[in-house]
Amino acid sequence: MTGGNGETGPRSAPVTIAEERVRRNAVAAAAITRAVGSMPALYLVLILCGGWMALSTWGPVRGFDGFPFPFLMFLNNVAQLVLCLVILVGQRVLSAAADRRAIQTYENAEAIFAQVADLQAHLDHHDRALSRGLSLLESSPHPWIEQHRVQPPPQAADQAVTRNDRIASWLTRKLGSVWAFYLAGITQLLWIALAQLGIQRFDPYPFAFMCFLSTLAQLIFMIIIMVGQDVGARAADRRSEQTYFDAEAVLHECRRMKDRLIAQDRVIDSLTGYITEQVTEQLAHAVHETNERLDHQARAHAVMTTGRVPADAAVLREWHELPAHRQAAYRLRARRIGENLAAIGCFMVPAFDTDLEVALSDDEVHALARLEYEHWMAERITARATDAPDGPDDAVPLPWSDLPDAARIRHLQAARRTPIIVQRARFQVLRGTPDEPADLETGG
Repeated sequence: MTGGNGETGPRSAPVTIAEERVRRNAVAAAAITRAVGSMPALYLVLILCGGWMALSTWGPVRGFDGFPFPFLMFLNNVAQLVLCLVILVGQRVLSAAADRRAIQTYENAEAIFAQVADLQAHLDHHDRALSRGLSLLESSPHPWIEQHRVQPPPQAADQAVTRNDRIASWLTRKLGSVWAFYLAGITQLLWIALAQLGIQRFDPYPFAFMCFLSTLAQLIFMIIIMVGQDVGARAADRRSEQTYFDAEAVLHECRRMKDRLIAQDRVIDSLTGYITEQVTEQLAHAVHETNERLDHQARAHAVMTTGRVPADAAVLREWHELPAHRQAAYRLRARRIGENLAAIGCFMVPAFDTDLEVALSDDEVHALARLEYEHWMAERITARATDAPDGPDDAVPLPWSDLPDAARIRHLQAARRTPIIVQRARFQVLRGTPDEPADLETGG
């Protein structure tokens, strides 16, 4: 099926019965069906027939159409024939709409199966990338997917397999048309007119022979309608069966994808944990190295200004020489680097182009310093709640907004060194998309 842009694919809107009523005659049949096929029409018929019989029995038309009400019987016969033809027209319209729905369902299922195949191929590529060329989960597609490609959508005409079915199908197509409806109406009107004009004299009012022919036609039409219903029911069963297998195949493929994603999640979790641990360790070493160099420079500066040489003036402590709690503190700070950078709209990636390295603005430096200080303050408060304070350093820290400028300098310097720390860990800082600016509120 071709879309509006010339591309082939499933319809973008569902098939409706109204689409089958595109011609003027079909519109007229649809209008008759809507008018007659309703409960108000049933109530109206009962009221009119009951009223006519009452008037013909006890009222003013008693002499015109008394019991057994031949004129009313004649009108009923004509109406029944008309309704049979209308039913045949409606049956043909419903059958055509059902056939088109079957085609649409078939095309939609094929499109879904194609997307499922693409997703499975994509997952298989990920499997082999994660497991060195091996598939993490061996399973086969649902067999119905292959059968569906060579099995056309069920159509009502395909269910007419016997000669009698084909005859009934042909009669339904011919009689289930508005032209047959017009022909029946014109024939009866012409029959009545010829009788009233005296041209045909063998069937005068109340037209018993015409009523007999009409009753015979109704009997034939009713049988044709029932045969058509049987054919339509078989086609509906086939469509239901195909829809069931379509849904079963889609569910099977969804389960396959879920199982593969679960298997991939296990590998990804393992790799992520390993990579996170390694990156955290690299950043922790970089934080330690940077701080150690700064402390060494501070000690050297103190020697130059005071002339006194401390015992550790020339000592650069290695990572393995640090106590366990200092290493843990560096690792905790390293884990927060990525979160803090994300808060200002930046992120870090493995170093690949030093020309893309960003320079942090003063606002970004203030934001990083505030975030790190608030983390540190929360840790201090937690430590005070779990351990008894044992010295002046255990005083409750001030909030960032109350911190004097002189006390902020150390934290601002540490924040400004963040790109250097990241670079020493063989990563680099990049800025995010400019259309999503980060909140750089510095809190004072």
